[in-house]
Amino acid sequence: MTILIVDDEEYLRTDLADSLERVSPGNKLLFASDYYSAMEIINKEHIDIAFLDIQMPGKNGLTLAESIKRNDNRTNIVMVTAYSNYAVNAFRLFVSGYLLKPVMDNDLRDVLDNLRYPVIQEKKKLEIMCFGNFEVFVDGKPMTFTRKKEKELLAYLVCLKGASAKRSEITSVIFDESTDTEKNLSYFKKLASGLKKDLDRYGLGDILIHLNNSYSIDTSRFNCDYYDHLAGKASPTRTYKGEFINQYSWAETYIYSLENY
Repeated sequence: MTILIVDDEEYLRTDLADSLERVSPGNKLLFASDYYSAMEIINKEHIDIAFLDIQMPGKNGLTLAESIKRNDNRTNIVMVTAYSNYAVNAFRLFVSGYLLKPVMDNDLRDVLDNLRYPVIQEKKKLEIMCFGNFEVFVDGKPMTFTRKKEKELLAYLVCLKGASAKRSEITSVIFDESTDTEKNLSYFKKLASGLKKDLDRYGLGDILIHLNNSYSIDTSRFNCDYYDHLAGKASPTRTYKGEFINQYSWAETYIYSLENY
């Protein structure tokens, strides 16, 4: 998506940009400090969402919203302000949302999930590498995980190749068996929820499948060097050379089958 952030305070523009990157990474972000610099961008670029500060020197955010609507009435406009008394006037302009400063990630996520004019985006390309270290790339960039164990959980599900596994089975593999089982099961719930949220941030939440007490992944939604190798379609740049998901000791059990495939 192409997103315009308009605020006369630079640090507030930066704060909102950082929040957007956490909630919905990978967008094209444009910035303006007032009505006139914003309209210069509007006249050159197609904007999917415009986040507008209401109180700015000169022409305010409500005036800017009216001008944007005249330019393209399907641009999603989100008003951002420290005061709630502008809400009625903002919604008369049929804006897509209204955020109070400081903007919280959860509030921002709600606005993006409920835009007046949903932005249709191409599905992101997910690449998973198992030979060597386990690495995950979205549109060619490394995916970030809130917790390291979430990445390990995804690695184990990738190794299952679409088969489902019970929570107890997964915890027995990715956690030290000597630790408290009940504590591990409780922590696993946070991991699964966190992994889903991290995938959602990239528009890839549908990859993780949770049915009753079982978890699996939709293998049709990503490319994987391990799967290509098993299918006889090994990449010339990502071939098996005796190393498989090096970070996690449990992955050693898969090396025998790879070497005797």
